[in-house]
Amino acid sequence: MIRQRGFTLIEALVALVVLSLGLMGAAAMQLNALHSATRSYQHSLATLAAVDAQERLWEQLEKGAGNCKELHSEIEPDWKNDWQRDKPSNPLRSAIAMDIKPEGCTYTITVTLDNAGDDDGYGTVTYTVRLPEQPEED
Repeated sequence: MIRQRGFTLIEALVALVVLSLGLMGAAAMQLNALHSATRSYQHSLATLAAVDAQERLWEQLEKGAGNCKELHSEIEPDWKNDWQRDKPSNPLRSAIAMDIKPEGCTYTITVTLDNAGDDDGYGTVTYTVRLPEQPEED
């Protein structure tokens, strides 16, 4: 009787299938990690845009631009233009809506991202800031 040495063709094919499945799983994990990193980056930029709007409101209040209830009309156009310019290097290309809504001296700043149907909680950044009321001068 002759003893075999090495692998048979069937054993080699089974090993190749197992290796292929493992590599496909690793590729799927890498793709998921890339997707999550991109979404986190976009969410961070949306948060930064909301904080920028808050700082612009405080700046207008500091300049004495009037009542705290009317500041958004002065800063909103420039804020939107600065963050939504149609350039290739635009950091918030995925922002589909940016709004500042006043309710008295409390402002709700909302940046809505285009998530292509994803519903994982990263679609909208809502930031609320309350400015101090200015005493009316006699």
